[in-house]
Amino acid sequence: MTIKRIIAAVTAIALGSALCGCSGDNTDKSESKADKLLIMTTIFPAYDFARQVFGDTAEVKMLLKPGQESHSYDPSAKDIVEINGCDLFVYNGGESDQWVESVLQAAPDVETFRMTDAVSLLDEEIAEGMQETDHDHEHEENHDHEDEHDEEYDEHVWTSPDNAAAIVRALGKRAGELFPENAGEISANTENYAGEIDVIDSEMKRLLSGEERYFIFGDRFPLLYFFRHYGLNYYAAFPGCGSETEPSAQTMAFLLDKLGQPDAVKAVFCIELSGRKLADVLAEDTGLEVVEFHSCHNISAEDFAAGETYVSLMQRNRQSLEKVLVG
Repeated sequence: MTIKRIIAAVTAIALGSALCGCSGDNTDKSESKADKLLIMTTIFPAYDFARQVFGDTAEVKMLLKPGQESHSYDPSAKDIVEINGCDLFVYNGGESDQWVESVLQAAPDVETFRMTDAVSLLDEEIAEGMQETDHDHEHEENHDHEDEHDEEYDEHVWTSPDNAAAIVRALGKRAGELFPENAGEISANTENYAGEIDVIDSEMKRLLSGEERYFIFGDRFPLLYFFRHYGLNYYAAFPGCGSETEPSAQTMAFLLDKLGQPDAVKAVFCIELSGRKLADVLAEDTGLEVVEFHSCHNISAEDFAAGETYVSLMQRNRQSLEKVLVG
């Protein structure tokens, strides 16, 4: 069943429930909402920022399951019902969230916050040597039919801590306006967490200042905002939203050559929850270590259960970078 058909069916069910004065469970929604707000989010950064901002004032839910591939996510009927009934829906925006617009058209009264509205956007980038995938060619074909002035942007805006802090502050401002009864607690939570992210940003700046070597990712590269913010150089196998495919011999040869140059950081990087096939091959051929850089796009079930946050994952990244760059 297509997203549009699911939305139509769910909307009809929700309308029927409203007309007959009943809901899908025995919970009195007015009573539960009086206790806590319900905040629905799509991906991990939206979830983490929302839970930190709202604290004890809200129940925050993440639609994307821990470990699930984010770029191919489609909402279930249950997801759409929860979005329709929430107090605030927090999502990222971008190509991976195209389904959101259809859902919101069917639920025009749902309050929303889009993270990409809080920061300046960068155009998508295909770096030298990067292998385009079927996803990228399909994307280009679709783009040919759009307005020629409609630039496509990189959607991974949270990967740079300065953007993350800006998103948290913008979310806190929006939440305080929507829920003035909780504005004091929300404001304090917002500044506390944004301040923690500011500290990470300062630590990263000290570590990465003046770093002129380039990094090699034998993987997708969703870190353009991070690398631009700190003035870093990179080469990678695939774009950030590209589907993982078998790398071409040309891509492998290009990255191996770059790893052998004196101005390369002597490690092979990969992102979380990736297949690591190419990264492992590059590491084996060069005798280098594979180092994970967490983009915070999604999180493993183990990390989720352990209560990891954007801040703790960025601290993990800082420690990994320090080990590779400083020793």
